[in-house]
Amino acid sequence: MMKTRTIISLIIFLGILFLTGNTYSQTYPNNEDSEYQDMLTPEYYLTGNNEPFRNEINMFVHFARLDSFHHPLEDSTGHAPQYNIHRGFGDGIGLNGTSQHHPAIDLHIENGATNVLMYAAYDGIIKTYRDAPKYRDYLSLTKNIEDSIGNIIGKMVTLYAHIDLNLDSLDNILLNGQAVSQGDIISRHLYSGTLGGPHIHFEIRYYRTNDVGYEVFYGFVGPEGSTTLTEPSAGIWSYGYWNPNYGYGFADPENHFTDSLTSIATVNIQDKIKIFPIPTKDNVSIKLNKSYHKLNVSIYSLVGRLINQKEVFSTALINMDLSKLNSGIYLVRLTDLETTTSTVVKVIRE
Repeated sequence: MMKTRTIISLIIFLGILFLTGNTYSQTYPNNEDSEYQDMLTPEYYLTGNNEPFRNEINMFVHFARLDSFHHPLEDSTGHAPQYNIHRGFGDGIGLNGTSQHHPAIDLHIENGATNVLMYAAYDGIIKTYRDAPKYRDYLSLTKNIEDSIGNIIGKMVTLYAHIDLNLDSLDNILLNGQAVSQGDIISRHLYSGTLGGPHIHFEIRYYRTNDVGYEVFYGFVGPEGSTTLTEPSAGIWSYGYWNPNYGYGFADPENHFTDSLTSIATVNIQDKIKIFPIPTKDNVSIKLNKSYHKLNVSIYSLVGRLINQKEVFSTALINMDLSKLNSGIYLVRLTDLETTTSTVVKVIRE
């Protein structure tokens, strides 16, 4: 009987090892070794490279970054209003010398427009918050993060702040507690009274399954700005304060917008590429250094949203119709489907 139990236990252990080995036996790149770095709590930076805890966080960040974002201002055709990005970390960008202490971007729409369509970055659940002390009305978009075999390993929360939920309600945008799909309209109104002028504050947060953090802005245990119950961040992020019980990190939005264009293994088809005319209007041609048997040609917006793709065969000259695209800068990724090597070129449409 004892031998039978031992065999059964061994089979169960091997089964668990088999099911989880594909994910947890991997070693994932450290956050500070990445081309794009997020801000994580001090425990991460003070933990040794080979400790399981650090790899757990690296794994979570890895899978969170696999989710590409729909731009918060772009419609389904790639059109967006003119805007400027204001961002900075610890450099006194705010009013009266205040500064951000986590990765976020502020999107200031041209001419101070307030009637602005905003879109869901990904599939998720909406929660809305009214009359917050620092950001007035805002909403959070929450999505579970899964590993390669479907285990939930945390959640990603994206915040849209400085919006006017009262005006949204008048437009019948009542999304609190609702599920939305990527690209859905989630707000139509910026708050006109925001200091510095109307703008969207766009921020991403990471939470593991065992973090007690929630979607409310600045979940301080003590008064906002108090260091009594928080601890300073460490590593490359030497400013700001964290309560380690409330979450595990902030994601730089650009890490999600550009991932689809930075996961290129090698680059060897860019030699002698010629693009003409520059800039272009309705049509553009890309001349390669040799004929390729089979290429995938994908057009992306600057923030990494896939606009169109096609396959071309046995050619060194690619002709593309851009007549349906708005004026602007686009990225074209060319992938040799035989070797899977790629390159990205920039195309300007007048």
